[in-house]
Amino acid sequence: MLCCCSHCRPFPSCRRWLLAAVSGLLAAGLFTPAVGRAEPTQAVAEAIAQLASDQFADREAASNRLAAAGADAIAALVAAARGDDPEVAVRAVDILRGMLSRGDAALADAAEAGLQQVATEGSLAIAQQAETALDFYGRAQEASARRELEELGAIFSEAGLRGMRIEIAANWQGDSSGLRLITRLRNLMHISLYGLTLTDRDAATLGQLRTVQRIDLFGVEVSPENLAQLQRWLPEVELDVRKGGKLGIAGMPLQGQCIVSGVQVGSAAEKAGLQPQDVIVEIDGQPVANFDVCTEMIGGHGPGEEISLLIERRGPDGRPARFRREVILGGWSRQPEPQSPLQEQGKDANDE
Repeated sequence: MLCCCSHCRPFPSCRRWLLAAVSGLLAAGLFTPAVGRAEPTQAVAEAIAQLASDQFADREAASNRLAAAGADAIAALVAAARGDDPEVAVRAVDILRGMLSRGDAALADAAEAGLQQVATEGSLAIAQQAETALDFYGRAQEASARRELEELGAIFSEAGLRGMRIEIAANWQGDSSGLRLITRLRNLMHISLYGLTLTDRDAATLGQLRTVQRIDLFGVEVSPENLAQLQRWLPEVELDVRKGGKLGIAGMPLQGQCIVSGVQVGSAAEKAGLQPQDVIVEIDGQPVANFDVCTEMIGGHGPGEEISLLIERRGPDGRPARFRREVILGGWSRQPEPQSPLQEQGKDANDE
């Protein structure tokens, strides 16, 4: 007698059928798993079938064996989670969820990929359970990733109403594996990298961040090939690439002039005697239409390079006077607090 309805447990003959079905689907290629082995071992297939047992002890034993099988069981568990028996599917999802917290990074990655497949392709109820498991895991991973990134020297701040910004500078103690932790951060809107070397692996990490709005590469060594790849991968992301020279002024974009609204303490601008309300008219003889143009022009220079500024300043009588200043640019480490904190049009006031 066979009984495969969702209201009762199948008899032994049905368990044999389920065993054959799971093995057959995988072997015949009718289900090609995105994760794990292409074909389950006999022991894994038998344990999958035993998840449908009418005996609680048998179901528990099967769950334990599948959990112990680890990565070798993931493909079969994904197949079971996508199957027709809702109770077996629930147990399969629960086993995959348990693999997320075993302390084995490779196993957790494979189980996460399996749950993502179930969330995309499973029945509505099972997909929701997989999504819940992924959400809980994602939140735990984000908290852990943030702690580790901070220990490695990353600095976090708010970006917008609900977004997050991360700054990674020359005091960064991590490597490419550490940088990859940023892929665990939710609501990451703005990334600023200062004075680092961007490897191929690092570029691939940044290329995954398709929800980020802006990436700053200030004084970052990045190959033209990697930069071109980033631009292809992230066409909607604002990539701000500068050679690393820094003047150290605050300003407001879209003003029609490059008006200095603040001067950072210890900056090249302060050393050159620039003051708030000064107007930068020219850089190296080229006209400066506004603050954005100034930012772009300075970004083409590296730390220690000298530039010539034509400055307009109003005297006590209100009359403008022009003079030149030769300035040796500083370098980016991380973004300090501006002397005059102004923000307009969503652009940092101390962006130069």
